[in-house]
Amino acid sequence: MTEHSEPDRVTDDEQLARYIVTGRWIRSDQTIRPDAFIPHPYPDLSVTRHKSLSEQELWRVGKGVADAAAKALHGRADVRASAVRRYTLEVEPDPVRGNPNHASIVGWPVEKPAQKIIAQQIVADCKFIRGLVPEA
Repeated sequence: MTEHSEPDRVTDDEQLARYIVTGRWIRSDQTIRPDAFIPHPYPDLSVTRHKSLSEQELWRVGKGVADAAAKALHGRADVRASAVRRYTLEVEPDPVRGNPNHASIVGWPVEKPAQKIIAQQIVADCKFIRGLVPEA
């Protein structure tokens, strides 16, 4: 993809990574709390598409996300785009500098309780991957 080209549509079978930068988003049984997928107070939720990225590249992007927020990277929650779309949400490509695979989950209800209900359903389909892959 060149700087001026339109990003590819996110397909249903694509894996998305939600970087876990808050320890309280992780339960003691190593599952993800719904709060990790609640966009409130924002209208959308940031994720990174796995598309064409190695594990090391995924972790490098995650480290950049954590560093930009001045937080620690605890891991990531991986989920398929189809699991997000099941709840009337959409995944839109939204490249940003340093992360051409950035995407936004959009279409959330405005009310936080309604967002939490959807987030609870999404986290049931997530796989939590702890930690950071060591530098090569």
